[in-house]
Amino acid sequence: MSQDDLLNDLLSCYAESPEPSFKVSNYFKIYAELFGHLRGAHCTFIEVGILNGGSLFMWRKWLGDSARIIGIDLNPEAEKWAKYGFEIYIGDQGSPQFWRDTFRKIGEFDVILDDGGHQSFQQIVTLVEGIKAAKKKCTIVIEDTCTSFFQEFSSPGENTFLEYAKDSTDILASRSNNFFAKQFPEIKNLNIVNLFSSVHSINFYSGIVAYRLDPSDVVTPELVWNKPPGSLIASDFRYDGVSSAHIDWPDLFSEKTVLIKGGSHS
Repeated sequence: MSQDDLLNDLLSCYAESPEPSFKVSNYFKIYAELFGHLRGAHCTFIEVGILNGGSLFMWRKWLGDSARIIGIDLNPEAEKWAKYGFEIYIGDQGSPQFWRDTFRKIGEFDVILDDGGHQSFQQIVTLVEGIKAAKKKCTIVIEDTCTSFFQEFSSPGENTFLEYAKDSTDILASRSNNFFAKQFPEIKNLNIVNLFSSVHSINFYSGIVAYRLDPSDVVTPELVWNKPPGSLIASDFRYDGVSSAHIDWPDLFSEKTVLIKGGSHS
């Protein structure tokens, strides 16, 4: 099925849900890209933040009868959705202990979709505990990441969810440090390296960050040649061109141009 077909079916399921739900319009295409492979499959789909319940019905209809749909919410009234065949867990997503207890009950999962409290610490706790609990290939998706800029959801400062996500990409980049002896700075936080060892990729979308995990494919990248390297290696001219450039920096809140200088071959 094409991406367009997946998207159109999802939109139909959304419109036909018997209960109200509101979504950001560009999210549906992202959902189709991230979750389309699960349609018709035996899968476990966890949604954090149930509100009026409409999205639970959307996911079940779109993913199919083989899908196990689980809702997480702090509001005890959300338990009423269990009578429609959904698994409901009531608890605080900002509590690591809640997640540890809940994951023991749920077992393996394919998706965590966080549309819950939107506070940065809640999003980070949900992500971290999900990474720890992952036992197979899965995706953890954090929605409405614009709230990292809102004082209502995140105390002013640098420690927002989006900053956490951006810094997470440094961990992925560091896996190639062994290619370049003494070039990469010394890695001092091995605990965070180990935590993210199962993270295959981090995808940034408008309003969404998706962490793709594959605990079965934790490997150290190696530099490979398609042919044995010999003496006929092309000369490296990377340092022979211009040595700097003025760049318009992608800062939302100020216009600035910075001079970025290149390195030098030693």
